Amino acid sequence: MNFAIVFFLNAAANFVFGVLLSALLGPAEFGRYAAVALAAGTVAAGVFEWLRQSSIRFSGQVEDQARIAATLDAGYLAVMALLYVAVGVAYACGQTFGVSPIALALTPLLAVALSRLDYAGAWLRARERPRPFAILYGLRQGLSFTCVAAAAWYTRDSTITISVLAVCTLMPAVAVGVAMRTPGAALTQASASHAMRFFVYAKPIVLSLVLYQLVIVVNRQAALIGLGAEATGQLSLATDLGQRLFLALNTLPEFLLFQYALRREREEGRASAERQIAFNTTVTLALLVPLTAGYVAMMPTFEALLVPAAYRGPFAELSWRLAPGFLAFCAISSTCNPVFQLAQKTWPTIIAAASALLVDIALLRFGGGAASVEGLATATSVSLVVGWAVVASLAMRNRNARPALKDLAAIGVAAAAMAFALRPLNAIPSHIAAAAAALVVGAILYFGLALAFDVAGLRRLAVAQWRRRVARQFVA
Repeated sequence: MNFAIVFFLNAAANFVFGVLLSALLGPAEFGRYAAVALAAGTVAAGVFEWLRQSSIRFSGQVEDQARIAATLDAGYLAVMALLYVAVGVAYACGQTFGVSPIALALTPLLAVALSRLDYAGAWLRARERPRPFAILYGLRQGLSFTCVAAAAWYTRDSTITISVLAVCTLMPAVAVGVAMRTPGAALTQASASHAMRFFVYAKPIVLSLVLYQLVIVVNRQAALIGLGAEATGQLSLATDLGQRLFLALNTLPEFLLFQYALRREREEGRASAERQIAFNTTVTLALLVPLTAGYVAMMPTFEALLVPAAYRGPFAELSWRLAPGFLAFCAISSTCNPVFQLAQKTWPTIIAAASALLVDIALLRFGGGAASVEGLATATSVSLVVGWAVVASLAMRNRNARPALKDLAAIGVAAAAMAFALRPLNAIPSHIAAAAAALVVGAILYFGLALAFDVAGLRRLAVAQWRRRVARQFVA
Protein backbone atom coordinates (compact mmCIF):
# COMPACT_ATOMS: atom_id res chain seq x y z
CA MET A 1 0.00 0.00 0.00
CA ASN A 2 2.90 2.39 0.74
CA PHE A 3 4.22 1.86 -2.79
CA ALA A 4 0.77 2.52 -4.25
CA ILE A 5 0.48 5.83 -2.40
CA VAL A 6 3.92 6.98 -3.56
CA PHE A 7 3.17 5.89 -7.12
CA PHE A 8 -0.05 7.88 -7.17
CA LEU A 9 1.43 11.01 -5.60
CA ASN A 10 4.44 10.95 -7.92
CA ALA A 11 2.27 10.52 -11.01
CA ALA A 12 -0.07 13.30 -9.87
CA ALA A 13 2.92 15.57 -9.24
CA ASN A 14 4.29 14.81 -12.72
CA PHE A 15 0.95 15.85 -14.18
CA VAL A 16 0.87 19.15 -12.28
CA PHE A 17 4.53 19.80 -13.11
CA GLY A 18 3.81 19.37 -16.82
CA VAL A 19 0.99 21.93 -16.64
CA LEU A 20 3.21 24.36 -14.70
CA LEU A 21 6.12 24.04 -17.11
CA SER A 22 3.91 24.52 -20.17
CA ALA A 23 2.52 27.72 -18.66
CA LEU A 24 5.96 29.08 -17.71
CA LEU A 25 7.67 28.34 -21.04
CA GLY A 26 4.83 29.05 -23.47
CA PRO A 27 3.87 26.95 -26.52
CA ALA A 28 7.01 27.55 -28.62
CA GLU A 29 9.67 26.98 -25.92
CA PHE A 30 7.64 24.17 -24.43
CA GLY A 31 7.58 22.54 -27.86
CA ARG A 32 11.40 22.68 -28.01
CA TYR A 33 11.69 21.41 -24.45
CA ALA A 34 9.27 18.55 -25.16
CA ALA A 35 11.20 17.50 -28.28
CA VAL A 36 14.48 17.13 -26.36
CA ALA A 37 12.78 15.51 -23.36
CA LEU A 38 11.07 12.97 -25.59
CA ALA A 39 14.34 12.20 -27.38
CA ALA A 40 16.05 11.65 -24.02
CA GLY A 41 13.23 9.40 -22.86
CA THR A 42 13.49 7.37 -26.05
CA VAL A 43 17.26 7.01 -25.66
CA ALA A 44 16.77 5.97 -22.03
CA ALA A 45 14.25 3.36 -23.09
CA GLY A 46 16.46 2.08 -25.87
CA VAL A 47 19.67 1.58 -23.91
CA PHE A 48 18.73 1.35 -20.22
CA GLU A 49 15.21 -0.08 -20.05
CA TRP A 50 16.42 -3.70 -20.19
CA LEU A 51 18.11 -3.15 -16.82
CA ARG A 52 14.96 -1.72 -15.23
CA GLN A 53 12.78 -4.53 -16.57
CA SER A 54 15.28 -7.13 -15.37
CA SER A 55 15.39 -5.47 -11.96
CA ILE A 56 11.60 -5.74 -11.68
CA ARG A 57 11.63 -9.38 -12.75
CA PHE A 58 14.70 -10.75 -10.94
CA SER A 59 15.76 -8.47 -8.05
CA GLY A 60 13.10 -9.93 -5.78
CA GLN A 61 14.70 -13.37 -5.95
CA VAL A 62 16.36 -14.43 -2.73
CA GLU A 63 18.81 -16.84 -4.30
CA ASP A 64 21.94 -15.39 -5.92
CA GLN A 65 20.85 -11.88 -4.93
CA ALA A 66 24.35 -10.41 -4.65
CA ARG A 67 25.41 -11.61 -8.11
CA ILE A 68 22.17 -10.30 -9.65
CA ALA A 69 22.71 -6.87 -8.06
CA ALA A 70 26.35 -6.75 -9.15
CA THR A 71 25.45 -7.68 -12.72
CA LEU A 72 22.75 -5.02 -12.92
CA ASP A 73 25.11 -2.33 -11.57
CA ALA A 74 27.90 -3.32 -13.93
CA GLY A 75 25.49 -3.35 -16.85
CA TYR A 76 24.30 0.15 -16.02
CA LEU A 77 27.82 1.57 -15.82
CA ALA A 78 28.86 -0.13 -19.06
CA VAL A 79 25.83 1.13 -20.99
CA MET A 80 26.28 4.67 -19.64
CA ALA A 81 29.91 4.72 -20.79
CA LEU A 82 28.99 3.40 -24.24
CA LEU A 83 26.26 6.01 -24.59
CA TYR A 84 28.63 8.90 -23.93
CA VAL A 85 31.23 7.42 -26.28
CA ALA A 86 28.60 7.10 -29.02
CA VAL A 87 27.47 10.71 -28.61
CA GLY A 88 31.08 11.91 -28.59
CA VAL A 89 31.84 10.01 -31.79
CA ALA A 90 28.69 11.36 -33.46
CA TYR A 91 29.64 14.93 -32.58
CA ALA A 92 33.23 14.43 -33.75
CA CYS A 93 31.89 13.19 -37.08
CA GLY A 94 29.67 16.25 -37.43
CA GLN A 95 26.43 14.35 -36.87
CA THR A 96 24.12 16.31 -34.56
CA PHE A 97 20.79 14.73 -35.65
CA GLY A 98 19.35 18.12 -36.52
CA VAL A 99 19.73 19.66 -33.04
CA SER A 100 22.16 22.16 -31.56
CA PRO A 101 25.41 20.91 -29.97
CA ILE A 102 24.07 21.89 -26.55
CA ALA A 103 20.85 19.93 -27.09
CA LEU A 104 22.90 16.97 -28.31
CA ALA A 105 24.99 17.06 -25.12
CA LEU A 106 21.93 17.42 -22.90
CA THR A 107 20.07 14.48 -24.42
CA PRO A 108 22.33 11.70 -23.02
CA LEU A 109 22.66 13.54 -19.71
CA LEU A 110 18.89 13.67 -19.28
CA ALA A 111 18.59 10.08 -20.53
CA VAL A 112 21.06 8.88 -17.89
CA ALA A 113 19.26 10.85 -15.18
CA LEU A 114 15.80 9.57 -16.13
CA SER A 115 16.95 5.98 -16.46
CA ARG A 116 18.85 6.01 -13.17
CA LEU A 117 15.81 7.37 -11.34
CA ASP A 118 13.53 4.71 -12.85
CA TYR A 119 16.09 1.96 -12.24
CA ALA A 120 16.45 2.97 -8.58
CA GLY A 121 12.66 2.98 -8.19
CA ALA A 122 12.33 -0.47 -9.77
CA TRP A 123 15.12 -1.89 -7.60
CA LEU A 124 13.67 -0.51 -4.36
CA ARG A 125 10.20 -1.75 -5.28
CA ALA A 126 11.43 -5.25 -6.11
CA ARG A 127 13.32 -5.40 -2.79
CA GLU A 128 10.28 -4.00 -0.92
CA ARG A 129 12.05 -0.91 0.45
CA PRO A 130 9.19 1.62 0.79
CA ARG A 131 10.99 4.30 2.83
CA PRO A 132 13.90 5.01 0.45
CA PHE A 133 11.42 4.61 -2.42
CA ALA A 134 9.35 7.46 -0.97
CA ILE A 135 12.49 9.55 -0.38
CA LEU A 136 13.59 9.00 -3.98
CA TYR A 137 10.43 10.38 -5.55
CA GLY A 138 9.73 12.95 -2.83
CA LEU A 139 13.16 14.50 -3.34
CA ARG A 140 12.75 14.41 -7.11
CA GLN A 141 9.43 16.25 -7.00
CA GLY A 142 10.70 18.73 -4.43
CA LEU A 143 13.62 19.69 -6.65
CA SER A 144 11.40 19.81 -9.75
CA PHE A 145 8.87 22.20 -8.24
CA THR A 146 11.56 24.49 -6.83
CA CYS A 147 14.75 24.47 -8.90
CA VAL A 148 13.39 23.44 -12.31
CA ALA A 149 10.27 25.61 -12.06
CA ALA A 150 12.40 28.56 -10.92
CA ALA A 151 14.75 28.10 -13.88
CA ALA A 152 11.82 28.00 -16.31
CA TRP A 153 10.20 31.07 -14.75
CA TYR A 154 13.37 33.15 -14.60
CA THR A 155 14.86 32.30 -18.00
CA ARG A 156 11.86 31.19 -20.13
CA ASP A 157 14.50 29.13 -21.94
CA SER A 158 14.02 25.45 -22.78
CA THR A 159 17.76 24.62 -22.87
CA ILE A 160 18.48 25.93 -19.38
CA THR A 161 15.32 24.28 -18.06
CA ILE A 162 16.41 20.91 -19.44
CA SER A 163 19.89 21.32 -17.91
CA VAL A 164 18.44 21.94 -14.47
CA LEU A 165 15.93 19.11 -14.91
CA ALA A 166 18.71 16.62 -15.68
CA VAL A 167 20.66 17.54 -12.55
CA CYS A 168 17.57 17.54 -10.34
CA THR A 169 16.51 14.13 -11.69
CA LEU A 170 19.90 12.52 -11.09
CA MET A 171 20.44 13.86 -7.56
CA PRO A 172 17.67 11.79 -5.86
CA ALA A 173 19.02 8.57 -7.40
CA VAL A 174 22.46 9.39 -6.03
CA ALA A 175 20.96 10.23 -2.63
CA VAL A 176 19.41 6.75 -2.18
CA GLY A 177 22.53 4.95 -3.40
CA VAL A 178 23.36 3.72 0.11
CA ALA A 179 19.92 2.13 0.47
CA MET A 180 20.46 0.24 -2.77
CA ARG A 181 23.60 -1.56 -1.63
CA THR A 182 23.34 -5.34 -1.50
CA PRO A 183 25.45 -7.06 1.16
CA GLY A 184 28.30 -8.95 -0.46
CA ALA A 185 27.69 -7.45 -3.92
CA ALA A 186 30.70 -6.05 -5.78
CA LEU A 187 31.27 -5.27 -9.43
CA THR A 188 33.79 -8.11 -9.59
CA GLN A 189 30.88 -10.50 -8.99
CA ALA A 190 29.10 -9.42 -12.16
CA SER A 191 28.20 -12.40 -14.31
CA ALA A 192 28.26 -12.36 -18.11
CA SER A 193 25.76 -15.22 -18.19
CA HIS A 194 23.39 -13.28 -15.92
CA ALA A 195 23.77 -10.17 -18.10
CA MET A 196 22.96 -12.17 -21.22
CA ARG A 197 19.94 -13.72 -19.49
CA PHE A 198 18.66 -10.27 -18.52
CA PHE A 199 19.27 -8.89 -21.99
CA VAL A 200 17.55 -11.76 -23.78
CA TYR A 201 14.57 -11.52 -21.39
CA ALA A 202 14.11 -7.75 -21.68
CA LYS A 203 15.30 -7.02 -25.23
CA PRO A 204 11.90 -7.55 -26.92
CA ILE A 205 10.14 -5.45 -24.29
CA VAL A 206 12.70 -2.68 -24.72
CA LEU A 207 12.54 -2.78 -28.51
CA SER A 208 8.75 -2.69 -28.47
CA LEU A 209 8.78 0.26 -26.06
CA VAL A 210 11.20 2.13 -28.32
CA LEU A 211 8.98 1.44 -31.34
CA TYR A 212 5.93 2.79 -29.52
CA GLN A 213 7.96 5.81 -28.46
CA LEU A 214 8.98 6.31 -32.06
CA VAL A 215 5.33 6.72 -33.01
CA ILE A 216 5.20 9.80 -30.78
CA VAL A 217 8.72 10.95 -31.73
CA VAL A 218 8.00 10.74 -35.48
CA ASN A 219 4.72 12.60 -35.12
CA ARG A 220 6.23 15.29 -32.91
CA GLN A 221 9.11 15.79 -35.33
CA ALA A 222 6.62 15.96 -38.21
CA ALA A 223 4.80 18.72 -36.33
CA LEU A 224 8.04 20.60 -35.57
CA ILE A 225 9.30 20.43 -39.16
CA GLY A 226 6.02 20.86 -41.02
CA LEU A 227 3.82 22.90 -38.69
CA GLY A 228 6.22 24.87 -36.45
CA ALA A 229 7.21 25.05 -32.79
CA GLU A 230 3.90 26.45 -31.54
CA ALA A 231 1.87 23.63 -33.11
CA THR A 232 4.40 21.20 -31.66
CA GLY A 233 3.83 22.72 -28.24
CA GLN A 234 0.06 22.27 -28.60
CA LEU A 235 0.47 18.63 -29.61
CA SER A 236 3.10 18.03 -26.93
CA LEU A 237 0.95 19.34 -24.08
CA ALA A 238 -2.09 17.32 -25.13
CA THR A 239 0.06 14.21 -25.49
CA ASP A 240 2.13 14.65 -22.33
CA LEU A 241 -0.71 15.61 -19.97
CA GLY A 242 -2.97 12.89 -21.29
CA GLN A 243 -0.23 10.28 -20.98
CA ARG A 244 0.62 11.36 -17.45
CA LEU A 245 -3.01 11.22 -16.38
CA PHE A 246 -3.47 7.71 -17.77
CA LEU A 247 -0.08 6.49 -16.55
CA ALA A 248 -0.88 7.82 -13.07
CA LEU A 249 -3.74 5.36 -12.84
CA ASN A 250 -1.86 2.64 -14.69
CA THR A 251 1.10 2.51 -12.30
CA LEU A 252 -0.73 0.37 -9.75
CA PRO A 253 -1.70 -2.49 -12.10
CA GLU A 254 1.41 -2.23 -14.28
CA PHE A 255 3.92 -2.72 -11.49
CA LEU A 256 2.31 -3.69 -8.19
CA LEU A 257 -0.19 -6.24 -9.48
CA PHE A 258 2.51 -7.87 -11.61
CA GLN A 259 4.60 -8.25 -8.45
CA TYR A 260 1.68 -10.22 -6.95
CA ALA A 261 1.69 -12.48 -9.99
CA LEU A 262 5.43 -13.08 -9.61
CA ARG A 263 4.96 -13.89 -5.93
CA ARG A 264 2.21 -16.38 -6.75
CA GLU A 265 4.48 -17.99 -9.32
CA ARG A 266 7.21 -18.46 -6.71
CA GLU A 267 4.79 -19.79 -4.08
CA GLU A 268 2.06 -21.62 -6.05
CA GLY A 269 3.33 -22.20 -9.59
CA ARG A 270 2.86 -20.83 -13.09
CA ALA A 271 -0.85 -21.64 -13.50
CA SER A 272 -1.73 -19.71 -10.35
CA ALA A 273 0.28 -16.72 -11.57
CA GLU A 274 -1.51 -16.80 -14.93
CA ARG A 275 -4.89 -16.72 -13.19
CA GLN A 276 -3.64 -13.75 -11.19
CA ILE A 277 -2.78 -11.97 -14.45
CA ALA A 278 -6.33 -12.60 -15.73
CA PHE A 279 -7.67 -10.99 -12.56
CA ASN A 280 -5.15 -8.14 -12.91
CA THR A 281 -6.31 -7.53 -16.48
CA THR A 282 -9.94 -7.19 -15.43
CA VAL A 283 -9.08 -4.84 -12.57
CA THR A 284 -6.84 -2.75 -14.83
CA LEU A 285 -9.50 -2.33 -17.50
CA ALA A 286 -12.07 -1.61 -14.80
CA LEU A 287 -9.93 1.42 -13.93
CA LEU A 288 -8.73 2.54 -17.38
CA VAL A 289 -11.98 2.29 -19.37
CA PRO A 290 -14.01 4.61 -17.09
CA LEU A 291 -11.04 6.98 -16.93
CA THR A 292 -11.13 7.22 -20.73
CA ALA A 293 -14.90 7.71 -20.78
CA GLY A 294 -14.79 10.37 -18.07
CA TYR A 295 -11.79 12.14 -19.64
CA VAL A 296 -13.60 12.51 -22.96
CA ALA A 297 -16.99 13.35 -21.43
CA MET A 298 -15.65 16.06 -19.11
CA MET A 299 -13.01 17.49 -21.46
CA PRO A 300 -14.48 21.04 -21.57
CA THR A 301 -14.34 21.25 -17.77
CA PHE A 302 -10.91 19.62 -17.61
CA GLU A 303 -9.53 22.10 -20.14
CA ALA A 304 -11.01 25.13 -18.39
CA LEU A 305 -9.66 24.08 -14.99
CA LEU A 306 -6.17 22.82 -15.75
CA VAL A 307 -4.95 23.90 -19.18
CA PRO A 308 -3.12 27.24 -19.59
CA ALA A 309 -5.06 29.78 -21.66
CA ALA A 310 -2.57 29.74 -24.56
CA TYR A 311 -3.35 26.06 -25.22
CA ARG A 312 -7.13 26.01 -24.89
CA GLY A 313 -9.27 25.04 -27.84
CA PRO A 314 -6.71 22.89 -29.66
CA PHE A 315 -6.06 20.98 -26.41
CA ALA A 316 -9.62 19.61 -26.20
CA GLU A 317 -9.72 18.72 -29.90
CA LEU A 318 -6.39 16.90 -29.73
CA SER A 319 -7.10 15.18 -26.43
CA TRP A 320 -10.30 13.42 -27.44
CA ARG A 321 -8.50 12.14 -30.53
CA LEU A 322 -5.58 10.87 -28.42
CA ALA A 323 -7.63 9.28 -25.61
CA PRO A 324 -8.19 5.86 -27.28
CA GLY A 325 -4.45 5.64 -27.91
CA PHE A 326 -3.66 6.37 -24.27
CA LEU A 327 -6.04 3.60 -23.21
CA ALA A 328 -4.47 1.19 -25.70
CA PHE A 329 -0.91 1.99 -24.62
CA CYS A 330 -1.70 1.44 -20.94
CA ALA A 331 -3.55 -1.78 -21.74
CA ILE A 332 -0.52 -3.05 -23.67
CA SER A 333 1.88 -2.51 -20.78
CA SER A 334 -0.31 -3.68 -17.92
CA THR A 335 -2.60 -6.36 -19.38
CA CYS A 336 -0.77 -7.93 -22.34
CA ASN A 337 2.97 -7.62 -21.71
CA PRO A 338 2.76 -9.36 -18.28
CA VAL A 339 1.58 -12.56 -20.01
CA PHE A 340 4.82 -12.69 -21.98
CA GLN A 341 6.99 -11.45 -19.12
CA LEU A 342 5.75 -14.23 -16.86
CA ALA A 343 6.61 -16.83 -19.48
CA GLN A 344 9.95 -15.07 -20.20
CA LYS A 345 9.04 -15.19 -23.92
CA THR A 346 8.60 -11.54 -24.80
CA TRP A 347 9.20 -11.55 -28.58
CA PRO A 348 5.47 -11.10 -29.50
CA THR A 349 5.66 -7.56 -28.12
CA ILE A 350 7.96 -6.60 -31.02
CA ILE A 351 5.43 -7.73 -33.64
CA ALA A 352 2.72 -5.54 -32.14
CA ALA A 353 4.95 -2.48 -31.74
CA ALA A 354 6.30 -2.79 -35.28
CA SER A 355 2.72 -2.98 -36.56
CA ALA A 356 1.88 0.24 -34.72
CA LEU A 357 4.88 2.10 -36.15
CA LEU A 358 4.20 0.90 -39.71
CA VAL A 359 0.57 2.00 -39.47
CA ASP A 360 1.66 5.41 -38.19
CA ILE A 361 4.16 5.91 -41.03
CA ALA A 362 1.53 4.83 -43.57
CA LEU A 363 -1.01 7.29 -42.16
CA LEU A 364 1.50 10.13 -42.30
CA ARG A 365 2.76 9.24 -45.76
CA PHE A 366 -0.42 8.19 -47.53
CA GLY A 367 -3.30 9.21 -45.27
CA GLY A 368 -2.57 12.91 -44.93
CA GLY A 369 -1.86 12.60 -41.21
CA ALA A 370 1.03 15.07 -41.31
CA ALA A 371 -1.02 17.85 -42.88
CA SER A 372 -2.43 19.07 -39.55
CA VAL A 373 -1.87 18.69 -35.85
CA GLU A 374 -5.27 17.01 -35.58
CA GLY A 375 -4.21 14.47 -38.20
CA LEU A 376 -1.05 13.71 -36.23
CA ALA A 377 -3.07 13.13 -33.06
CA THR A 378 -5.42 10.79 -34.89
CA ALA A 379 -2.50 8.89 -36.44
CA THR A 380 -0.93 8.45 -32.99
CA SER A 381 -4.13 7.07 -31.53
CA VAL A 382 -4.96 4.74 -34.41
CA SER A 383 -1.41 3.33 -34.42
CA LEU A 384 -1.44 2.55 -30.69
CA VAL A 385 -4.86 0.91 -30.95
CA VAL A 386 -3.55 -1.31 -33.76
CA GLY A 387 -0.55 -2.26 -31.60
CA TRP A 388 -2.88 -3.20 -28.75
CA ALA A 389 -5.12 -5.28 -31.02
CA VAL A 390 -2.15 -7.27 -32.30
CA VAL A 391 -0.53 -7.93 -28.92
CA ALA A 392 -3.87 -8.72 -27.26
CA SER A 393 -4.68 -11.34 -29.89
CA LEU A 394 -1.32 -13.01 -29.17
CA ALA A 395 -1.49 -12.73 -25.38
CA MET A 396 -5.02 -14.02 -25.02
CA ARG A 397 -4.15 -17.33 -26.65
CA ASN A 398 -3.22 -18.31 -23.09
CA ARG A 399 -6.58 -19.44 -21.67
CA ASN A 400 -5.54 -19.09 -18.03
CA ALA A 401 -4.64 -15.43 -18.58
CA ARG A 402 -7.90 -14.52 -20.32
CA PRO A 403 -10.36 -12.25 -18.49
CA ALA A 404 -14.03 -13.26 -18.57
CA LEU A 405 -15.97 -11.78 -21.48
CA LYS A 406 -18.92 -10.98 -19.23
CA ASP A 407 -16.65 -8.82 -17.07
CA LEU A 408 -15.33 -6.92 -20.10
CA ALA A 409 -18.88 -6.34 -21.37
CA ALA A 410 -19.98 -5.13 -17.94
CA ILE A 411 -17.06 -2.67 -17.78
CA GLY A 412 -18.00 -1.27 -21.19
CA VAL A 413 -21.67 -0.86 -20.33
CA ALA A 414 -20.94 0.78 -16.97
CA ALA A 415 -18.40 3.20 -18.49
CA ALA A 416 -20.77 4.17 -21.34
CA ALA A 417 -23.60 4.83 -18.88
CA MET A 418 -21.27 6.95 -16.76
CA ALA A 419 -20.11 9.03 -19.74
CA PHE A 420 -23.71 9.61 -20.85
CA ALA A 421 -24.60 10.87 -17.37
CA LEU A 422 -21.51 13.07 -17.00
CA ARG A 423 -21.63 14.97 -20.28
CA PRO A 424 -24.41 17.42 -19.24
CA LEU A 425 -22.43 18.42 -16.13
CA ASN A 426 -20.10 20.54 -18.30
CA ALA A 427 -22.94 23.11 -18.47
CA ILE A 428 -22.59 23.90 -14.74
CA PRO A 429 -21.26 27.52 -14.57
CA SER A 430 -18.64 26.72 -11.91
CA HIS A 431 -15.99 24.43 -13.36
CA ILE A 432 -14.89 23.34 -9.88
CA ALA A 433 -18.48 22.41 -9.02
CA ALA A 434 -18.79 20.56 -12.34
CA ALA A 435 -15.61 18.57 -11.64
CA ALA A 436 -16.72 17.73 -8.10
CA ALA A 437 -20.16 16.66 -9.31
CA ALA A 438 -18.58 14.51 -12.01
CA LEU A 439 -16.38 12.72 -9.46
CA VAL A 440 -19.32 11.97 -7.18
CA VAL A 441 -21.87 11.06 -9.85
CA GLY A 442 -19.34 9.10 -11.90
CA ALA A 443 -18.03 7.11 -8.95
CA ILE A 444 -21.49 6.23 -7.63
CA LEU A 445 -22.88 5.26 -11.04
CA TYR A 446 -19.87 3.36 -12.37
CA PHE A 447 -18.88 1.47 -9.24
CA GLY A 448 -22.53 0.79 -8.45
CA LEU A 449 -22.96 -0.87 -11.84
CA ALA A 450 -19.61 -2.67 -11.53
CA LEU A 451 -20.68 -4.16 -8.21
CA ALA A 452 -24.12 -5.02 -9.58
CA PHE A 453 -22.47 -6.93 -12.44
CA ASP A 454 -19.97 -8.44 -9.96
CA VAL A 455 -16.98 -7.53 -12.15
CA ALA A 456 -14.00 -9.80 -11.37
CA GLY A 457 -15.97 -11.24 -8.45
CA LEU A 458 -15.36 -8.05 -6.44
CA ARG A 459 -18.90 -8.01 -5.01
CA ARG A 460 -18.48 -11.56 -3.72
CA LEU A 461 -15.12 -10.64 -2.22
CA ALA A 462 -16.59 -7.56 -0.54
CA VAL A 463 -19.55 -9.52 0.88
CA ALA A 464 -17.25 -12.28 2.15
CA GLN A 465 -14.95 -9.72 3.79
CA TRP A 466 -17.94 -7.99 5.44
CA ARG A 467 -19.29 -11.32 6.76
CA ARG A 468 -15.88 -12.25 8.23
CA ARG A 469 -15.69 -8.90 9.98
CA VAL A 470 -19.20 -9.25 11.40
CA ALA A 471 -18.41 -12.79 12.55
CA ARG A 472 -15.27 -11.62 14.37
CA GLN A 473 -17.19 -8.88 16.13
CA PHE A 474 -19.92 -11.34 17.10
CA VAL A 475 -17.39 -13.80 18.55
CA ALA A 476 -15.60 -11.04 20.42
